[in-house]
Amino acid sequence: MFRNESQEDIMKSRVAHSLPGRLRLVSRGLTYLYEQRREIAQELSAIPGVLSARVTPVTGGVLMTYDKFMLESGELTEQVDLVLAKYAMPALRAQHAAGGDEPAETPMTTKRLIKRLAVNGGALLLGNTVLKNPLVGGALAGFTSLEALASLGLSAPMARSAVRGLRHDLRPNADFLTVTSIIASLLLGNPHSALMILALSDMAELMTSYTIERTRSSIKKMLSADEGEAWKVMSDGTLKRMSINDICAGDVVAVHTGEKISVDGTVESGTAVIDQSAITGEFVPVEKRAGDEVFAGTVVKSGNIHVTASKVGDQTVVSRIVGMVEASELKKAPIQRYADRFSNYLVPLNFLLCLSVWLVTRNPQKALKMLVIDYSCGIKLSTATAFSAAINTAVKRGVLIKGGAYIEQMATANTVLLDKTGTITEGKPKVVSMSLLTDEMDEREALSLAMAAEETSTHPLASAILRYGREIGAQMPLHGEIITEVSRGSRTDVGGKIVRVGNLKYMNENGVKTDRELPDPEGAIPNYVGVDDKIVAVLFAMDSPRQNVRRAINSLRYDGVGDIELLTGDMEAQARAVAAQVGADGYRAQLLPEQKAEAVLKLQTQGNGVVMVGDGINDAPALAYADVGISLGSKSTDIAMETSDVIINRDDPMVIPELRRLARATMRIVQQNFAMVIGINTVGLILGAASGISVMMSALMHNASTILVVANSLRLMFFTPGERR
Repeated sequence: MFRNESQEDIMKSRVAHSLPGRLRLVSRGLTYLYEQRREIAQELSAIPGVLSARVTPVTGGVLMTYDKFMLESGELTEQVDLVLAKYAMPALRAQHAAGGDEPAETPMTTKRLIKRLAVNGGALLLGNTVLKNPLVGGALAGFTSLEALASLGLSAPMARSAVRGLRHDLRPNADFLTVTSIIASLLLGNPHSALMILALSDMAELMTSYTIERTRSSIKKMLSADEGEAWKVMSDGTLKRMSINDICAGDVVAVHTGEKISVDGTVESGTAVIDQSAITGEFVPVEKRAGDEVFAGTVVKSGNIHVTASKVGDQTVVSRIVGMVEASELKKAPIQRYADRFSNYLVPLNFLLCLSVWLVTRNPQKALKMLVIDYSCGIKLSTATAFSAAINTAVKRGVLIKGGAYIEQMATANTVLLDKTGTITEGKPKVVSMSLLTDEMDEREALSLAMAAEETSTHPLASAILRYGREIGAQMPLHGEIITEVSRGSRTDVGGKIVRVGNLKYMNENGVKTDRELPDPEGAIPNYVGVDDKIVAVLFAMDSPRQNVRRAINSLRYDGVGDIELLTGDMEAQARAVAAQVGADGYRAQLLPEQKAEAVLKLQTQGNGVVMVGDGINDAPALAYADVGISLGSKSTDIAMETSDVIINRDDPMVIPELRRLARATMRIVQQNFAMVIGINTVGLILGAASGISVMMSALMHNASTILVVANSLRLMFFTPGERR
């Protein structure tokens, strides 16, 4: 008997993140309610004022959007708890069946399937030895033997699934077919065959469950950031334990050895060795000192640090990834959607074959074999397990793929477009020289004005200018509001003068000119400093290509990518120099964000599958339009991560060809799986109708195809990123 306290605790929700009109709750009990997820979502959506509700058992989360003028978040939380409370008993039963472990996003957990196989084996053993005779005689004798009773009991979950399928889809599903074959076996007086059908089915399900559980475990490790509380450093230096929902940007939190960091931010003081594997996939801990960036979800292995929070709650990297995982389950690959639709229409085929064989042969055993052999289960698993295993392998490498669709598209893409600054280059340009174009001020004065216009900019070139200014001792003057124009530059007001820093196009658009000859950049990146309508100086910066970029490009070309180009907002001279350094096929320079997107669309209209790799806000439109948008690097901007389809939380370009090889290997395995399912089951149907093979042998052939499909897909979990297959 479950205690009332347990009922309340298991479904009690906690606010993970809250914004006006958007609420994410987490409940442990939801991780056990995979089968009820749609029903719960419908009930939550019916709450007045709720616009949408999505339940995701893999994260135990509920993501809701609501009318902020009709509802307050506190009121909505109370109503959600009332809905969830109805599901306490099913959650507790599922928890008990799972042995208290977190269940996978599958109807049955691995532990439960092992228990079912043990019961099955025990019934077979005892039914053939000490308990051979049925409990009662007569017409019910075929249903009262130990084997028959075990078959009926073990098939009960399948029977419930079959009924739900008929109710929701108005057509029989694979479970309906299995239950029908079990009942038919019992009616024919063959409970032994019924148990064998169940055992083989459970073995196939066990392998599937193992694959999905491994994937879920990897994702949960990546997303294990939910620290409920944090130590806030108060103004008097004392520490106060409080909910992470009460931590704001700018607050300082203390993190000690063994604790998890709950915010994105910068180390203010202290030194620590931090495990970042949950975010980056790198298993070697890294040392962090004052000024270094840290992320929520990472763990302090040794040391103590104070962190100034820059992003909290829903804005942290790991929280955004949680949202992406929740959304990714809707993004099936085209081949996966086809397999699901195709398999749904195959179940009635078995009933038609059963009737046809019965009419021709009048042999119930042969007719039963037509029910035992089923294409649909194997065809569904041929794609689902392969994509699940591939996503698991990617997660272990610090790569999050938002859905199976992008694996398929990555495998067939023939064009790769690369952003330059911060993607194939290090994104850490250095000012190497400065040219003064006026006699009215010296270099230090001109540099001080440039620093004022770039103070709040996050662009790498702005950081380079600020860093260079500090190195030579330039002082930033008082200035007004800074206005940034993406892919152009920024401006501010200093003592009544308008100061602009940016590219030549930005200067020309605003009528800022010089009567002197502009110096040749010679492959460097020029940054023009304008005061009112006059260019007063040019700062030249260099940004070196990342290590392994050329190797990555060559590897992509070896793996069948025909066209690899650079897209950049920089001048043609810089684009040409970098393209030559890394071995790109071509380049397009001086592009605005919308022009990058237009380049993607133009290539797509020519029949190309396009992969776009970027990291900044100026890449977002192109990332969104590409067949596969890849955000590369641990410092990718928020909008780049949101619009991309694949997130690589590492700064290693070699991950891109590794991902390509994984995608191609996945599609090969899917094709192999299709061939095995269709081939083995077709042979089984022919033999079942035309020969004297037993029902058990037919079941063995059917389930052998399913087991082979899952086993073949499992190979992807051990895929070596660097290997070519």
